[in-house]
Amino acid sequence: MYLIRIILLTSLTFITSCASAENTIQTLYKSVNPAVVELHVKALADPKPGQAAYKASVAGSLGSGALINSKGRILTAAHVVDKATEIEVVYADGTKTSGHVVWVESMIDLAMIQAVDVPDNIEPLKLAKRTDYQIGEQVIVIGAPYGVSHSLSVGYLSGIRDGKPIPATDITPRLLQTDASINVGNSGGPMFNSQGEIIGIVSHILSKSGGSNGLGFVVSIDTIHDIMDSDPGTFSGFIPFLLNEKQSYALNNAAGHGMLIQHVVPRTLADKLGFKGGNVSVTIGHTSLLLGGDILLAINGNKITDIESAIKIKQRMANVKKGDEISFTFLRAGEVNTVYWQVEAGQY
Repeated sequence: MYLIRIILLTSLTFITSCASAENTIQTLYKSVNPAVVELHVKALADPKPGQAAYKASVAGSLGSGALINSKGRILTAAHVVDKATEIEVVYADGTKTSGHVVWVESMIDLAMIQAVDVPDNIEPLKLAKRTDYQIGEQVIVIGAPYGVSHSLSVGYLSGIRDGKPIPATDITPRLLQTDASINVGNSGGPMFNSQGEIIGIVSHILSKSGGSNGLGFVVSIDTIHDIMDSDPGTFSGFIPFLLNEKQSYALNNAAGHGMLIQHVVPRTLADKLGFKGGNVSVTIGHTSLLLGGDILLAINGNKITDIESAIKIKQRMANVKKGDEISFTFLRAGEVNTVYWQVEAGQY
C-alpha cells in the first residue's frame, strides 16, 4: 500500500511538472508571438543552374523577423532581404504593411528593416543581455517554416560556436546551435529564452536533406548587440564579390583589386549612381559569379584591396554628413570612371 502511494505521488508530481512546463510555453508563445512577423519578399533572382546569359529578374521568397521597437524596426537575416526589391511585412493579426532595408551585415547574416506601420496593440520584443544564455537551457523558435504561419518549435541550446574575428573591428561573430526544428521560412525569425527575450536570430541549418533533421544555427544576442552598437550605416545597394589580385588580372583589371558588382538593388544609392551588375553567369571552381558588371576600385580615394579595407570604407561611409561629396572610382568596359555623390539630408 505504501509503495502504491509513493508511485501515485511520483506520477502526480511528474504530470503536474509537465503541465506547468506546457503552460509556461503556452504563456510565452502568446506573449511574444504578436511581434513575430512574416516577410514576403520580392528580390533579385540568382541565375538558374546552367544559365549563361543573365538578365535581372525578380523572384518571391519568405522569411521571418522580430519587431524590436514601436517605431517599426525589425531584425531579420541578411540573406532574406539583402537583394529585396519589395518587402511586405505581415503581423500575427493579419495586418500588412511595407518595409525597406535599413542596414545589412552579410558577413554576420543579420539585417534591420523598417516597417512603415506598426499596429498599436503590439508590444515590441525584448533583447536579452550579452551572454545571458547557457548550453542546456530550453529555447523556442517562432517563424513560418514552409509558409506555415507562426509555427512554434521547442528545443535546447545545444552549442556555442565562435567564428573568426572580423578585420578592422572588435567583433567576433558567435552562432548559437539548437536542436529546435528550423526549416525554410524560419530564416530571420527570433529564438527566445524562457523569459521571452530574444537570444538569437535564425540564420541557417546544416542538413544533408535540407530539412530540419540537421543542426540549426542562430546569430547570437552578443553579436546582435555588437552590430547594432557599431553603427552599421545605411544599405547602399551593392551586392559585391571581393576580388583578389589573381582574380583581378584574370578579368583584365590592371588595378589588381576591387569589388566585382554582382547585383545592384533598385532604388538604392548604387542604383541612383548608375552602377551596373553582372550579366554573364559562370562557375569558377566552386564559386558562382556574375561577370560583366562594374568593378568598384575605390571610394573617396580609398582603395578596396581586401576585406579590412572594405570594412574601413564602410565605417567611414556610416559617418558622412549633409554636404559631403563622395567619389566612386570604378572600372567599366576596360575604362576607369569616377562618379560623384553629393550627400543630402536623410540620404544616407
